[in-house]
This record gives sequence, structure tokens and C-alpha cells, in this order.
Amino acid sequence: MTNPLRRDALLRLKVETDLARAVEAAARQRGQTMSEFTRQSLRAHLARYGVRLSPDDGPRTPALDAPNQRQAA
Repeated sequence: MTNPLRRDALLRLKVETDLARAVEAAARQRGQTMSEFTRQSLRAHLARYGVRLSPDDGPRTPALDAPNQRQAA
């Protein structure tokens, strides 16, 4: 799966093996790359903490958008 959107920054982090496997499994279930799943999940989590980011120009995933819609209501 390729994503035509350009990303300007690279974020590297080390995580536990179990966490990496869980992210891989969740991304696969959604038909996403690990990177896209992690990016969308992190954006959703930050939004719940009130962090304002520029609009997301990436592919939409309803399950990840739901928390943001509830918060805005």
C-alpha cells in the first residue's frame, strides 16, 4: 500500500516488542501501513488532550475519527 501524500518529518521511537506487534496487527486489520495507523492514532490521542494540529490531509478512518467527533459535539 503506497501513500501519495508527502510527509516532511520522520519520527523514530523504540517500543516494546509486544507493542510493535499489536500496532502491526491493528494496522493490518484496517488495511493500513503501520506508519499510517500510528500517525492517525497519535493525532487522535493528541486531539483528546487539546493539542491543535493543522488539518489532517491523510486517508480517513471512521473508527479513529469517532473520538474527535464526540469531543467536538
